[in-house]
Amino acid sequence: MADKERIAGSLPNWLPIVTKRLELRILTNEDIRNWSRSAADSEVTRYLASAGRTFGVDNPDRVYRQIEEAYRSLSALHLGVFLHGGEEIVGLCSFQRWDARGGKAELGFALSQEFWGQGYATEAAAALAEFGFGHLELERIQARCFVKNGASLRVLEKIGMERQHRPEFGFGVKRRDDELGVVVYMLTREKWNQQT
Repeated sequence: MADKERIAGSLPNWLPIVTKRLELRILTNEDIRNWSRSAADSEVTRYLASAGRTFGVDNPDRVYRQIEEAYRSLSALHLGVFLHGGEEIVGLCSFQRWDARGGKAELGFALSQEFWGQGYATEAAAALAEFGFGHLELERIQARCFVKNGASLRVLEKIGMERQHRPEFGFGVKRRDDELGVVVYMLTREKWNQQT
């Protein structure tokens, strides 16, 4: 079980997360304002639940306050994705539904369309997974993804996540995710350690 206060106190020392080509940084209000242009792109938000509300199309200041509160309470960690040395936000990568006591979180990511197909999503998602297991003391990371979102499914598989096959409730009742065409992927700390 992770100690939230200790983790919260150490987060500023651990960030930004730096990869070969990217930096994952704490978001500023200006970052959210800049991201709202990408969030208005229907191709970017096609497979994101509540995309307009979540990513600040209509009210970036409110979204920023929500992100700040989630960071303070450790219920979620939303980071901006930037190219090395750049100031322009190119995407978001986050842990949502972060349960420090249970050692689990849900991975999410989105990139501006001009940065698709270059491996940035995989690089950011892998870096955040490593950060989650190494610093946030996560035991498992989940991700939910629409079956039609082939690019994001490939990202999840490239970082070692495996699709979870869940039985129906019985009597032909399907789960809400199944009805929406959403699949769940998971990665455990044990599997991550084996593959790295």
